Amino acid sequence: MTGTPNPSVSPPPYKRRARNYLLDPRFQLKYTGLLVLVALFLSGVLGTQLWFTHKAVISQSQHAVEQGRETVRRGQKTVEESKKVSEVVAMNIAREYADNPELAKLFNADTDKHNKELAAEQMRLQEDAKALESQAAYLAVQQQKTLWVLVGGLAILVVAIALAGIVFTHKIAGPVFKMSGLLRKVGQGQLRIDSGLRKGDELVEFFETFRKMVDRLRERHIDTMERLEQAIQSLEQSDVAADKLAPLKALHDEMASRLDS
Repeated sequence: MTGTPNPSVSPPPYKRRARNYLLDPRFQLKYTGLLVLVALFLSGVLGTQLWFTHKAVISQSQHAVEQGRETVRRGQKTVEESKKVSEVVAMNIAREYADNPELAKLFNADTDKHNKELAAEQMRLQEDAKALESQAAYLAVQQQKTLWVLVGGLAILVVAIALAGIVFTHKIAGPVFKMSGLLRKVGQGQLRIDSGLRKGDELVEFFETFRKMVDRLRERHIDTMERLEQAIQSLEQSDVAADKLAPLKALHDEMASRLDS
């Protein structure tokens, strides 16, 4: 008579692989898609707000640059007019004070000083104009960079949330997938759980409750087998015909095979 079978040795630990993360594509992609939609909505709102804020700052900066340009243009125009006035004054001095060279020399010295100041002012204005042009170009580049950084950052955020959603749902889909297979086996009379959940999986308490239920069913199954075996032995001792015991022995063997499977 076949004895009570023992559970086999548990298989080696399950190793996660990238291709195994979509155990239940319909379930996982559904909820990952919902997470991505929420992420896209929030990213769109946040990105739009940041973009308009940045655009307002850039617009104010560009307005300040334009005002600076206008100031430089007016300053250059004033310098040009001052140079023309200085030239006219120099011509008048040369004509009116031709017979008084000392006074003409004094006026010319003052005119030269004024011309040097105008030249220095014109140079400063030209440098300011170059600085403003550089600032305007820098603002344009920064605006373009900010746009790309904003779009790229939000895209990375959405992708990261999608991957996190797949990983998170995998920790739920994995136990559900495993328990679905175990339930089918229990329905076929196979009362053995060879391995537990993987490290990091969710639904641990639910799985442990299910495991305890299967263990109790297995114990009851073993008890029934032992009682059946005792009944068969008792009948054999009572000289019952072997052909009449055959169905009971077949039932016992079938129960043992299910316990081993």
